[in-house]
Amino acid sequence: MKAVRIHTFGLDGLAMVDLADPKEPKDKEILVRLQAVSLNYRDWLMVKGLYNPDQALPLIPCSDGAGEVVAVGKAVQSFRPGDRVVGTFFQDWLAGPFEKKYAQSVLGGPLDGTLAEYIILKEEGALPVPKNLSFEEAATLPCAALTAWNGIVEEATVSPGQTVVVQGSGGVSLFSMQFALACGAQVIFLSRSEEKIEKAKRLGAKEGINITKEKNWHRKVRELTEGRGADVLIDVLGGNLEESIKAVKHGGMVCSIGILVGLKAEIDVVSLLMRQAKIHGIYVGNRLMFEAMNRAITTLGIKPLIDTVFPFSQYKEAFLRLESGKHFGKIVLRLGGKSGVL
Repeated sequence: MKAVRIHTFGLDGLAMVDLADPKEPKDKEILVRLQAVSLNYRDWLMVKGLYNPDQALPLIPCSDGAGEVVAVGKAVQSFRPGDRVVGTFFQDWLAGPFEKKYAQSVLGGPLDGTLAEYIILKEEGALPVPKNLSFEEAATLPCAALTAWNGIVEEATVSPGQTVVVQGSGGVSLFSMQFALACGAQVIFLSRSEEKIEKAKRLGAKEGINITKEKNWHRKVRELTEGRGADVLIDVLGGNLEESIKAVKHGGMVCSIGILVGLKAEIDVVSLLMRQAKIHGIYVGNRLMFEAMNRAITTLGIKPLIDTVFPFSQYKEAFLRLESGKHFGKIVLRLGGKSGVL
């Protein structure tokens, strides 16, 4: 099979290679012919050696992929050959609170990931593709969509009439906007691009703030909410949680998800205490959440926002597109010839 592996850290250390096809799946495993893979910022950090410098190499990167079952183990009951499936980010985190041990079951590091023609998944580490989605759309769900769902629905329990602030135009932010709108909330969209702000408004965002022009953008958030502040803020930037804390209402929640502008942040503890704000770290989510999200996506007809679909051979171009920050939505690689919705 064709696969892309990290041999040394850095984009030049990525190479497409020929590997032996996977062996027959074990009793509770399925063999999947991948049709589409989506990229996450985590994948780029892994390629560069910034996510885990001690990661053993070579490694097949990427956590997110969707495809078609070609073989099943003897004890598998949930799937049969021909089924469309999407893998879970954590192969072992099925339900309940996160435990450190689950981090050893992540695709794309430490486990080999999805940037290959075939992959073996645990039966419980896969879910049916929502009927209204193509392989390319389904490939965007395991990390970005589930992270957004966990923050908006599971932790913040967003309800009609609330205000949600989202930062940027990557997968987590746009899924957060879609889920917040589906919950009946109003969305304020933050970006450095007027073009992206206009796109977000056309998709349903009530307001947009250009954070290049508004350095202290929390003031604009408060102005737009009549001094009250946002109920929930999806922070994908990291590095400046102080602005996020100031932007939420008393008792509001900051869902800390990303590290786009920094790994560390100074916090004014007095401001945090006085606002009684909550900062909640979000680390993707478990299988049970994934199932609930898929039901909502199917029932509400939610369609993932895709920026660009690249052929498998252009994997380096896809990563460069991700690094550029110019994308609006998910970046996807098409590995196979199938893409349509059933």
